[in-house]
Amino acid sequence: MKKLLTLSLLALMCVSGFAQQVVLVFTGKDATTNTYVQLSRIEITDLTQGWTETLYYPDTMAILTVGTGIEENAANGVFGLSQNNPNPFNGTTDVNLTITESGPVSMEITDVNGRVVETFLETSLQRGTHQFRINVSDAGVYFLTARQNGKTSSVKMVNNGNGMGNGIAYQGIVETFNETSLQSKSDTRGAINRAFAYGDAMTYKGFAEKYGLEIEGEIKAQTQILSETITLMVDYSTVSNPNDGIPCPGTPTLTDIDGNTYNTVQLGNQCWMKENLRTTKYADNTTIALGTDFSYDVAYRYAPNNDNGNVATYGYLYNWKAVMRNSSSSATNPSNVQGICPTGWHVPSDAEWTQLTDYVSSQSQYCCNSNTSNIAKALASTTGWYGSAEACAVGNTPSSNNATGFGAMPAGDYDDSYNFFGFYAYYWSATELDSSSAYNRYLYYDLAYVYRNNFNKRYGFSVRCVRD
Repeated sequence: MKKLLTLSLLALMCVSGFAQQVVLVFTGKDATTNTYVQLSRIEITDLTQGWTETLYYPDTMAILTVGTGIEENAANGVFGLSQNNPNPFNGTTDVNLTITESGPVSMEITDVNGRVVETFLETSLQRGTHQFRINVSDAGVYFLTARQNGKTSSVKMVNNGNGMGNGIAYQGIVETFNETSLQSKSDTRGAINRAFAYGDAMTYKGFAEKYGLEIEGEIKAQTQILSETITLMVDYSTVSNPNDGIPCPGTPTLTDIDGNTYNTVQLGNQCWMKENLRTTKYADNTTIALGTDFSYDVAYRYAPNNDNGNVATYGYLYNWKAVMRNSSSSATNPSNVQGICPTGWHVPSDAEWTQLTDYVSSQSQYCCNSNTSNIAKALASTTGWYGSAEACAVGNTPSSNNATGFGAMPAGDYDDSYNFFGFYAYYWSATELDSSSAYNRYLYYDLAYVYRNNFNKRYGFSVRCVRD
């Protein structure tokens, strides 16, 4: 489902008696989750004046001075603030102010809400370039504005750290001007140095990154009259994790104590076994008995559908005692329960299963008919399932299953007999509900969902391990 790139706007108007400024503040948002995202760059175009400027992170503000263009700047001489250095800064930064005539100068620092946090007045400065030291106590975005004889200049400053109070301190003159040097100077203000007028036709486009890939947002077009805060929301569904469905980087396979080799699959930040566990021993070479009965207290493994010929494809079924060995229940992520898993791997907790299903649900390419609950087909294998006529069910055209590469196999279960082979894929977690039952996940041939439930610990279910 296509997400829209939207813009939410924060109003902020900077007006002096002589110069008026429109301030645009940009933030990013994901339209699906409604959470904020970091914009890597913002493209601003004035269609009326015919120019385009690009802001790059962490610079997310544009100051447009009404009526100001290259010609007007030249007419105004070289009055202006240079961009503070460093920017962003940690509490303290320096800035230069160039003035073309001697006389009084005022300066002020305001926050994004227009609140004045510090002021400065010098009754007599000679023409030239002067340096000031700026201190800001709180992290945030600020404007520094200088005024002299009807001229105004502003720069935007980003403070990442807490300073020792607020202050504007004069450091001294950097350069003096004569008439010849004045003619060679150009405007050094930090605001966008472009012609702008109220009512100009503007467009704004945001860009963000996901999995190291840049996502281009949709264009917002409007006439610009007032200062606004512009929240750009990006269509994250256009970019898929390039690591999804491929072997885990650095661990394409693993081998258990029996010498069985398993493929792996990366999904989001997790590395899973791509096949059901089929070991007959723990990592210390202790044998797991082949079960002929069900038990809470004795560790057993069972061949799916009571047929040893199924083990190579479907793995073994194990009761919870076998899965956990002597470990206690764990609800943490990661579980830190090796249990039946090979060294370097562990039994996933209920929270780790939730991480997997939440991740798959968050990726539109895995959601059948754009329903975030319909993810079973994306996790199910393409073979072994009974057929179904239900839309998005695992058994409906199973050849289209397994978009994630997880490949859940319908090995059924063992309770007091062998059941549901070809109908269900059950998987244990390391998290118990109580002394007799534990949480699991299961897929069913006739349904589109992945279910979370709890079952008796004596039942035999399949196992998938997660890399430590």
